[in-house]
Amino acid sequence: MPRSPLSRALLVALTATVLALAALGADRTQLPLLVLLALIAGGLLVWLWHRNDCRMTSVVLFAVGFRLVLLFLPPSLSDDSYRYVWDGLVQVQGFNPYQCQPEDPALADLHDEPVYDLLNSQSFYTVYPPASQLIFAFGALFYDGSWMSSYYAIKLILVLSEILAVLLLARMVEPRWLMLYAWNPLVLLETAGQAHTESLLLLLLVLVVYAARAGWGGRASVVLAIAGWVKLYPFVLFPFLWRRFGWRAVWPGAMVAIGLATPYAATFVPGNVLASLDLYARLFEFNAGLYYGIKEVFLLFTGADWSKQIGPALRLAFLIGLPVVYVLDGRFKWPLARAFLVTIGLYLLLATTVHPWYLLSVLLLATLLGKAAWHWYWLGLFSIGTYLLYVGGPYWEFVALGWGGWSLLAARRYGPRMFQALMRYRAWRKFRLIQPYLPRLNRPITVLDLGAGEGYVGERIQSEMQATVTLADVVDFNRTGLRHVTYDAKELPWSDAEYDVVVLYFVLHHAGDQLQLLREALRVSSDRVIVVESVFEKEGERRLLTTLDKLANRIRSGGLMNEREVELMFRTVDDWRAIFREMHVNVLVDRHRGRWPHRQAIFVLSARSNA
Repeated sequence: MPRSPLSRALLVALTATVLALAALGADRTQLPLLVLLALIAGGLLVWLWHRNDCRMTSVVLFAVGFRLVLLFLPPSLSDDSYRYVWDGLVQVQGFNPYQCQPEDPALADLHDEPVYDLLNSQSFYTVYPPASQLIFAFGALFYDGSWMSSYYAIKLILVLSEILAVLLLARMVEPRWLMLYAWNPLVLLETAGQAHTESLLLLLLVLVVYAARAGWGGRASVVLAIAGWVKLYPFVLFPFLWRRFGWRAVWPGAMVAIGLATPYAATFVPGNVLASLDLYARLFEFNAGLYYGIKEVFLLFTGADWSKQIGPALRLAFLIGLPVVYVLDGRFKWPLARAFLVTIGLYLLLATTVHPWYLLSVLLLATLLGKAAWHWYWLGLFSIGTYLLYVGGPYWEFVALGWGGWSLLAARRYGPRMFQALMRYRAWRKFRLIQPYLPRLNRPITVLDLGAGEGYVGERIQSEMQATVTLADVVDFNRTGLRHVTYDAKELPWSDAEYDVVVLYFVLHHAGDQLQLLREALRVSSDRVIVVESVFEKEGERRLLTTLDKLANRIRSGGLMNEREVELMFRTVDDWRAIFREMHVNVLVDRHRGRWPHRQAIFVLSARSNA
């Protein structure tokens, strides 16, 4: 039990809530109350996670207890289990489950079975892969005229598999992280409650990561191959094993995959399965945030329903995105669980159907990483509310709450990192613009990046040009390892001609005394000063530049730049030319580029001719 009285009280409340879920879960008319209780349970779990005073023994015992309480729930929230039983019966009758649609006359002898009328896709070929089919066939051995006997035989295997996943997780993560998965109301409802095949997949994913951490690449590939024949998408995870272990993490899995597929091999299998998968992508849609958003945008601007085109397009986007993820994994050397999480997360983001149980794998992988993926936790919790579609809603409200919260929490978690990646890319573009104007000497050049900001431009100059770069700015939000100096914007703390080049990239419009800063830059440079400035042609452009610049700098510096901000002084190209003439500076390069709303001017000033 938890150490503190408050945590004990919270756990008692969570236990009571789970018991209530078990009592209500069999009755669809009680769905609104069930959703409310699940949300309450989710909140209690977060509170317990935050307090972090539950021992591992308690976490595991209550995790198993919660699952046993929900074990006897019928398939009240999903119709998938009926298809499990049906596919098993088809196999016991001697048919290949991929050969016929349920409504096919060849299966007429089974049409009188009660489970047939419960199927929701009688005109679709099955898409459940061979490993799942073997479990369904096992369940059919217990069929006694009632679909429930087969259902509970299948369910027992799946629930025991997921309990084993919890026990293995207990050896790999801390109690609070296990708790966030093992006591999660969504996980409990979809595994022990509804017995989705994801229950087996979860165990297999844990085993893959466990084997990989132990250096057993071959064993990891074997388990991943089985996972691929439980749900197809794990096959796209094989390149991550190949990168870490080479071919020894490919061929064992390939052999097992072939072995599992062989009993079901036939010429009609690929075509029938692909036909159903294509229909799912084109016709089915459920709780798919990005898909719904794109669909509404197209409807707004064209007045037409583009759903039949958007689904395949998103599927293609996923396939195109896969190589990018593989490259990023190689570049950043991600932990295997993170590589899996990113890939499956991308798959879910681009899917047209995101049933609540689809989210279990990302919740488990986040647990393996020992991190709270709150955006997925939020989406999982509120996805339970989408079951209300079966009783007339509200449905769209939970879709909006789920994906809206996902977006905000994902932006909070990944936004800063993605923003910095964008700033590095922008710095590369900036460097490419000024690279032709950096001098080539018989020695490494010395560069002062004045108004350096994050320092990414200077960092790029140093790495690409073999230069020695010093960063300087009036505030310090340097994110590189380069030397940074804070100056007072009046006099630079360097001697005459100390640097070969001074770079002023989008800096002068921030200066209170632009001429003074230019004179100082020319003074400390022995060769040239490179100036890049935002310029305008009309007054409206100047006001827009001012607004956008303040906003961008607030985001970049966390408000530091705005605290030191003077009135921004943007100029036209002709204004800058007049200033350089007034200073008697020799302008080596006078170039302007871009268009509204961001016109830019590039000037290269000779420090040697400064009079």
